[in-house]
Amino acid sequence: MPPQRRRARAGALGGALPGRGRGPGIGASAGSRGMAGSRATPGGRSTPGSGRILIDGRNVQYALARASSGATVPTFALVARLRAAFSPPTEVELILDGHARGSPTGRIAPGFTVSFSRHATADQVIGDRVAEALLALGPAGAWSVVVVTDDREVRDHARRNGARVEGTAWLVERLGAMRGTAIGRSG
Repeated sequence: MPPQRRRARAGALGGALPGRGRGPGIGASAGSRGMAGSRATPGGRSTPGSGRILIDGRNVQYALARASSGATVPTFALVARLRAAFSPPTEVELILDGHARGSPTGRIAPGFTVSFSRHATADQVIGDRVAEALLALGPAGAWSVVVVTDDREVRDHARRNGARVEGTAWLVERLGAMRGTAIGRSG
């Protein structure tokens, strides 16, 4: 495939081509290989420098509710918090079960997309995105994709297809660090 088409295809999937300077660098643990573009967080884990993050939205909303007063975080508030936590060149896709029903959808900002699963489940959509990334980027490039979920089947599928996985606790901690306060407290 000509380089221009490969780049366009990888860009359409939100990923990077191996050896193009945007390789692995998302969510690696502190003890892993040094990855260009990663930054250390207070919890000792690195944060995305570039690549793609697929977020299981309802998992994160439930995790945030457990970490705070128990109230579910509205989709628009979750989108705002995630946009503050991640910026380009990291591509973030928030994937939610069901239909939009007035919530933001599509590419809402540079490097940020909100998708609703409609007649499938968010788990199926995430699985499809990971499989597409593996086909488009190959095993080395699939490593630049991080899936944020607590669902065991989604985690297992993502790992089998070369993606990295972080639990919702990692994201809740990152969102709390970005606010400078504990989740659930104003500040």
